[in-house]
Amino acid sequence: MESDAAIVMRLEQELLKPATRADVARVSELLADEFREVGVSGLAFGKTEVLGWLPSEAGKSFSVSSMQAVALAEGAILVTYQAEKVHGGQATRSLRSSVWLKSQSGWQMRYHQGTAAA
Repeated sequence: MESDAAIVMRLEQELLKPATRADVARVSELLADEFREVGVSGLAFGKTEVLGWLPSEAGKSFSVSSMQAVALAEGAILVTYQAEKVHGGQATRSLRSSVWLKSQSGWQMRYHQGTAAA
């Protein structure tokens, strides 16, 4: 049986795949209605904004390293990792963290933050 930490890390990586990012219904399932993100730009977004622009992204690929998951409480997991995004032949790195909460419908991301890395 897959652990909650393993499930959440798998879902985190799924959200980085171009096919998932293009699927509004799937992204909507994975993000809590109260979802908030603070992007690498420092700007904050909610679920509605993310669902509006994420599916139109094209040509971006992500690789992940040093992913870890830590239980914060029953039904709450913090995921941290390093990501490298390649877009238009240019690579950028970021440190990322997400909080996942377990609901009756399954695990959903409640908060995500990206911070530029050198």
